Amino acid sequence: MPTFRQPEWQQNADRHTELIDPVLTVRQLSRFEFNLKSYVRIDHALVFATAKGGYEAYLPPRRPTRGEIATNRYTAVYEVDMGVHPHTTELPLPSDNDAFEFTAQVDLSWQVLDPARFVASGHRNVPGLLLGELQQAARPVTRRFAIADSAAAEREMLEAMNLLGPLGAPAGLQVTWTVRLRRDQDNIDHQRRLQSIDHSAEEQMRVAQRGMDIDALQLDRAMAYGVQQQDLLLQQQRWQHEQAMLQGRQMLELQQIEAQKIAFFQHHLEQGGVHQWALHLAQHPEDSRLVMQSMRDDQLRMIQAQMDLVKQLLSSEAAESWELEGPKQLALRTVHDILNQRMPGVAQQALPEGEGPPAVPVGLRPACVG
Repeated sequence: MPTFRQPEWQQNADRHTELIDPVLTVRQLSRFEFNLKSYVRIDHALVFATAKGGYEAYLPPRRPTRGEIATNRYTAVYEVDMGVHPHTTELPLPSDNDAFEFTAQVDLSWQVLDPARFVASGHRNVPGLLLGELQQAARPVTRRFAIADSAAAEREMLEAMNLLGPLGAPAGLQVTWTVRLRRDQDNIDHQRRLQSIDHSAEEQMRVAQRGMDIDALQLDRAMAYGVQQQDLLLQQQRWQHEQAMLQGRQMLELQQIEAQKIAFFQHHLEQGGVHQWALHLAQHPEDSRLVMQSMRDDQLRMIQAQMDLVKQLLSSEAAESWELEGPKQLALRTVHDILNQRMPGVAQQALPEGEGPPAVPVGLRPACVG
């Protein structure tokens, strides 16, 4: 069998290699090179170039036969990877100020859907092709927005990009994509510093406000406590004043009672022994028997003493009759009093009209009997 030529283009790639060009190998064909099965992976597509400059694709697992190769007179074969390939990158996009740029985070997932169209397009850098289309649609949109308006810029940018149609379709590609727009890192760091300052200031304001609230609460409590203490002090002073007034009235009443006692005792002490015994009996009614016995004994002794005096006066011969006239009259009156059963020591004259003995003080009044 004829030997095969070395490929003009070959990538040392496997399933896990990150590709930017899905064309893995390119081989020139002669009319005797028919067996390609041992050199091509089963999941790769084969694109044959014809002599007229066309391209015919054989999708896996289909492969051309010897007759097809000889009949169509293929001049070259392209081995194309038809797997799904992810790609992630960042794109700088301008803002309305050249000093600041947006950063677009782009996530792509692409796959060769039409190998013949892709080979015919001549593109060999799929991420570059797709990112170029994204930039062409996004740059005029983001140029109208300030760096701080990243949300509004992202919204309008996505609307403009959706109007483009499927990315990579002219090159036979199937693409899914996601774009997120944000400010540049310097602006993000600046905003974070400002946010940190705002947070710190807000915390300090909150601490100060809470401190003021606590101070106001403590002040209110202190004022309420002071008012309560003042009320208690006023109540205590009023109570002390009332106690002092009550004590004053009691002292005045005691003084009045003492004055009544003094007047009572003074009056009855002036009246003689009978009134003294009556006063004692009013204060101590249990001593009535003793009082009566003492009064009887005093009366008898006084009568006896008066009788002895009368006898001496009537039988005296030492004095003249005119000198004994007065004593004799007194003796006769005494005899008359004894005969009339008057108590010795009681004054004979009547009390003036409208006057009487002082009232018995409250403390000396005897209890009512029967």
